[in-house]
Parts: sequence; structure tokens; C-alpha cells
Amino acid sequence: MSGPPAGVGNEISGNDFTTVVQAGRVQGGLHLHPPPNQQDLAQVRPPMMLPAPPARLHDRHTERARLSIAAGHHLTPQPSNPATADPGAAGPAGPGRGAGRPDLLVITGPAGAGSTALALDLAHHALHAGAAPGGALWADLTLWANLRDRSNFSDRHRPAPTGDLVADVVAAWLRALGADRIPEHPGEAAALLRSLTTDRPVVAVIEQATTPGQVRALLPAAGLVVVTSRHQLLDLAAVDGAIRIPVGPLPAPDAAALAAGIIGDRATADPDGVRALVHACGALPAALVHAAAYVAARPHRPIGELAARLTRPTGPTTRPPQPTRQTVSTHPHTGTGTGTGTGTGPTDEEIIIDSTLDAIYTGLDPDLQTAYRYLAILPGPVFSAAAAATTLRAGDQDTDTILARLRDAHLLEHGPAPDHWRMPAPVRVHAEHQAADLPEDDRTAALARAVRHYLMWSASLELLIGHGRRRDAPVFAWTQTPERAPAVADKSNAIALMQEWLPTLLAAQAAAAEHDLHHLAWQFVDTLWGYVSQRQDYPAWRQICQIGLDCAQPVDPGAQARAHMLAGLLDRRLGRLADAVEHHRATARLARQTGDQLAEASVAEHHGATLLALDKPEQALTVLEEGLALYQAMPTHPRGQALLQRQLGLAHSKLGHHDDAEATLADAEALFTELGEPYLRSRLATNRAETALAAGRFTDALTHLDRAETALPDPAVPNDAYLRYLRAAVHHRAGDHQAADQALITAVRLSDQLPDGHPTRQLIQTLAKHLMGATGSAAADRLGAS
Repeated sequence: MSGPPAGVGNEISGNDFTTVVQAGRVQGGLHLHPPPNQQDLAQVRPPMMLPAPPARLHDRHTERARLSIAAGHHLTPQPSNPATADPGAAGPAGPGRGAGRPDLLVITGPAGAGSTALALDLAHHALHAGAAPGGALWADLTLWANLRDRSNFSDRHRPAPTGDLVADVVAAWLRALGADRIPEHPGEAAALLRSLTTDRPVVAVIEQATTPGQVRALLPAAGLVVVTSRHQLLDLAAVDGAIRIPVGPLPAPDAAALAAGIIGDRATADPDGVRALVHACGALPAALVHAAAYVAARPHRPIGELAARLTRPTGPTTRPPQPTRQTVSTHPHTGTGTGTGTGTGPTDEEIIIDSTLDAIYTGLDPDLQTAYRYLAILPGPVFSAAAAATTLRAGDQDTDTILARLRDAHLLEHGPAPDHWRMPAPVRVHAEHQAADLPEDDRTAALARAVRHYLMWSASLELLIGHGRRRDAPVFAWTQTPERAPAVADKSNAIALMQEWLPTLLAAQAAAAEHDLHHLAWQFVDTLWGYVSQRQDYPAWRQICQIGLDCAQPVDPGAQARAHMLAGLLDRRLGRLADAVEHHRATARLARQTGDQLAEASVAEHHGATLLALDKPEQALTVLEEGLALYQAMPTHPRGQALLQRQLGLAHSKLGHHDDAEATLADAEALFTELGEPYLRSRLATNRAETALAAGRFTDALTHLDRAETALPDPAVPNDAYLRYLRAAVHHRAGDHQAADQALITAVRLSDQLPDGHPTRQLIQTLAKHLMGATGSAAADRLGAS
């Protein structure tokens, strides 16, 4: 190898030089650029990618306080020149912060809860405190996904692969930070992001992250990172030391104030309407703002009526097919954007309800979207995991996973009872809209599965509540064990559990009737008979009977007979005695038509009781004796016969046959004691007290009343009120007016909870007036005033 030409050396000397290039021959222009160093990077204008902060935040005092504590270090004013700052003067690192790791806060909540507003508010405060010499970075991952998919309409709602999406965001951030090249490999790009932020901390806001991996790929080396998500992202807290700040709906007063501030004076005059509007929007700020603006633009309509529109499913005939509604990319605060949807556009009501939920729905996996739509078919305000499994035709493990993932996405709520699952009101409307696109046969089949489940479930409870009672509904003859039979120890627990789930059971019956599932709907007459008759829940009883009668008509005469029998019992309890007689006669006619001698004998008991209430003891005696003959002609049915004997004893008592009455009633009470039925034991003891009172045997009457109260320590209000009335009547007849007044005071208080026209309420009022006139006591005066 030859050396350099003469006079040329490979050396440079002196102090005034920057860049040196060794070249043999240079042609053309030569442009030299110095390599970037930290001082040069400091001259690059820091990026400011944050959208504008919210003009104001409604309430959120608790959440803002927690965020301020978690990010306290970044909210402390920093020196204007970070290069001259004392590294130790900035204060302690935030919670979870370590070497080469930023402070990480995750704000989680349902769509429309205001997590974006909180994140941007915090980020701007940190930026103004000088905590981000490297600038402010921002990315909305759902917005990025929509922009990436804009050219492919058929895949509009399908998120881009996580790696590609995050790589695009990293590339945009690197360009904003002044990087002169963007590495193609994601790992190299993430490393360069950390290198550029090692000595220049940044504030970064990552909106709508769906996985921990997305967040980790976007973490700078230093600064503050605020993440918003509709998912829990628990792994970030466990592994990365993130602090989670959950954000839920607004408290009711603050939600109402937010709506009222937009609606104006009408809100003050219609607080009930405002409350309905808040409920329709789930108290979510974003939905409330849109809904209140919707109301304000319609001053001629009551607020409550407009709120009802927002919660009323419009159905598949008025809602356009989902593919015609394209996702609209919007600025996170102005709400402006463009869309190119074709066909008839969605209504204002649909936009208000759906705008905060469409994004999260379209981000679900297809299987989870399908489950979401089918769960909307479940009737009632709450549903159980077992009902969900039956409807979805999934195993327990798969169902648990589905419920957990939908809850993680804030599309389901759990509690307060261990097996209560529900969709919040606006979510339910959105899900019902989505379900409307399912084939009608599939929707009906799913509803039938759910109703069948609730029938079998309530039948298993009825076996405990109405022990020994005859049951005609096919559900009791199905060979399967009732699905996921509730684990209850005794009758009282069964009644309490039935009461807890009654709204859902009533909704199941109503939904079955609405969708022509008559063969299922009428059977609730049988599965809920024991509960409504013992708890005397009259509104529920009325619905069960009405739907049962309507749906039994196209089924068979036997079903009609059962529905008429329960309806007759209800009318007798409510004092509508003439209507009750008509139901009894219809039951007897249908029973004879089908040759059901047992049903004919059973209705004789109810018919006789109604005739006694009409003060027709002779007719009652005839009907009851005919019924007793029917029982005696059949194989033994001790329970039904004892029930009839009870009414027979009362008929004897009204006719003055006190000895016959006492003997008949004593035999019936002994039988119910043997059968272990405390409710009927209490009723028989009460009837024997009535008979003893009529015969003037006051001591015996009080003994029977003591036994009646002991047999049923927690009676329903109507039963308790009648026992107090009867005790007052016995004391009055015995001449103990003070004891009578005390008993009647309790009876009057209980009667206030009974419907107007209830027979027991009328008896109590009559005795109160009689005592006031007969004794003139202060207690009687108070009773009369009541």
C-alpha cells in the first residue's frame, strides 16, 4: 500500500474546527451537517400535541383529588430552565416510579364518564407546572384505528392489529420529538422513544387503550403518562406499578345540575323529568350533555316524555341497519367530525344513546359482540349467571369469562346480590338495538330458553313454599332437575329469594306473552301461586292472573281452569266477591269439561269461602258438602280435603253450629300440624278463635290467637292486621277495653298498608268506629282520628 501523495498528511491541527472530511477529490457542492447532540435537541421546539383542556369539570372532586395526589410531583412548579435545575430539588418520585420508568396513571370508566376530560385536565396542569421539558404527547387509539381503516368500509368496525396501530403512534411521536429517522422494527422505535425522553421528561396522554401491551409500547423513559380506558387493565397496576383511578357515573345531584344548566328554567319546574333524563343517560356526563341539548331544543315537550324516548327501543323497523352508520371521527371535546353514512340516518335519540357506546361495542371480539346482543334479550332488571348460560347455550366457565369481559368493558354491572348482573339503562337500550339485527327466530328461541330457565327455577322454590299443593303446570312434570336449583334451606328463605327475583320473573312472564310463548307464560300462575298467596303481593298477583288468563286461552281448558282459580282467589282477597264467584264458576265448568274431578273439588273450597264472605252460609254449606263428596269419592287427597273442611267449619260457625264447627276445624288443624305447614296451622288456629268468639268462649279465643301467632312468627301484613283486629274484638267482647284499644292501635297502623276496600281494612275501620262510640276512651278517639 502506497502512502499519501507528497505534501499531503492524514492529520489536522488547530482549535477552530467542527467537522472534518477526508477526500481525494470532490466534485460539485459539499454540504456538511453536524450530528445532533443534547444541546442541539434542546433547541428543538417541544411538541404540544394535547387537545384543549375541558372548560369545566362537573363534580369529580374525589377523582381529581386522587389524581393530584398520585401526580403531585409533576404538579409542583419546576425551574424554567431544566438544564440548570438541581436533580434532587424536584421532590420525590411518584408512586411506582423507578429508574427509567415514568409515573403511570390509568383512568378507567364506561364510555361517556369523563375520563378524557380528567386526563387532559391533569396533563395540562402538569405541563403548565413545567414538568415536561420534552413536551406533551397525545394519542387516541380508537381515533388512530378509524383513520387507518378509513379506506376499507367493510372492515370499518374492526380494530387494526395492535402492533401496527401502536407502531404508527410511536412513529408520529418520534417525528414530533425531532427524530431524523424512524426505525422500522417496533422494538428499535420504542427504544429510540425512550432514548429521546431519558433526560427530557414528557407528559403523555394515551386514550382508549385496550390492552396493557399497547401502553407498554408507548411508555417514554421519564415523565408522566396518563392512560384512559374502558377496560380495567389490572395488569398495569400489578406489573408496571400503575395507579388506577376508576371513574363512574356522576352522583345524582351533580348529574341533575349538569342537565339543568343546559335545559334552563324548565328543569327547575320539572325535577321528576330531570331525574328521568339522568336515569336514561346512566348519569354519564357525555350522554347527559347531548340529552340535555336534545331536550332544550324541544321546549314544547315535557322533559319526562323526551327522556322516555331515549330509553324506548325503536326496534328494527325504525332503526337503520348497523352497516349504514359509519364511525365518525371526532375531536375529543368539540365533538365535530365528518361522516359518509348512506341511507336514512339515525334518529337524534339513537345518536344520544349510542354515540358513547358504539366505539366500545365495535372494539369487542365478534364472539363477545354476539353474547352482548343475546344478553339484551334476557328479561327483567337483573339476570343470573345461570340464566345467561342458558340463553347463550354456554358452559359455566365460558359464561363467567363472557360476563367478566363485558363487566371489564363497563357494559355490565354486578351486585348488590352475589348473582345479580345487569346492563345499565343506556347500555340496555344500545344492546337491544344491536339485538334487533338478529334473526327473529333466533331472538325468540333465546327468549324461550331464558323463560324456561326462570320457570324451572321458580318451580324449585314453589316446591318449598307451597309444600303439598296440587300443581298442574307441565314444568313440574319435566324430567330435568330445575336448572341450577337455588340452594335454600327452608320455606322462609325460599319466599325471601322469590321476592328478590320477582321483578325478573314477572318480566319473564310478560316477555313470553308478548312473543306468543303462551305455553310458557301461563305456567307462572302455578310456579308463583304459593308466593303471591302467602305474601299477598297484590300488584304482582294481578299481573300473573291477567297474563295467565290471556295465555291459557289458546293452550287448553286445564290451563284456563288453573288461571281462573288463582284469579278467583285474588278477587276474594281484594273484596271483589262477585268477580270471584264468576271465576269459581268458570273453574268448575272447565274442570267438568276435562273430567278433572280433583280441580272441581278444589274450587268448591274457594267458592264456599267466597259465599261465606258474601254472608251466604247456607249456599256455602251446600257447595262445600258437594266438594267434600267429590273428595271422598277419589283416592285420598288429605291436604285439599283439609282445606275444604276448614271452610266447612266456618260455614257451621256462621250458622250457629259451634260444636260442629269446632270439631271440623280441630281435625283440619291437626292434619296441617301433621303435614308440617305452619301457615295453614296459623289460619286454622285463627278460624277456631273466630268460632270461639262467636260462641262467647273468650279465653279459648285468646288461646287460639296465641297459637296462631306462634305458628307463623313473621306473617304478611294482611294476616298480621287481621290477627290484631281479632284480638281487639275478643278483648272488647270480654270487656277489657284498654287491651282492646291497644290491639286496635296496632291493627289500624297495619291497615294503612292495605289497599282501599280490602276486607280486613274495612273490618278494622268498623271496629274502630264502634269502640269510639262505645267506650269514649282516649285510645278510641285516637283510632277514630286515624
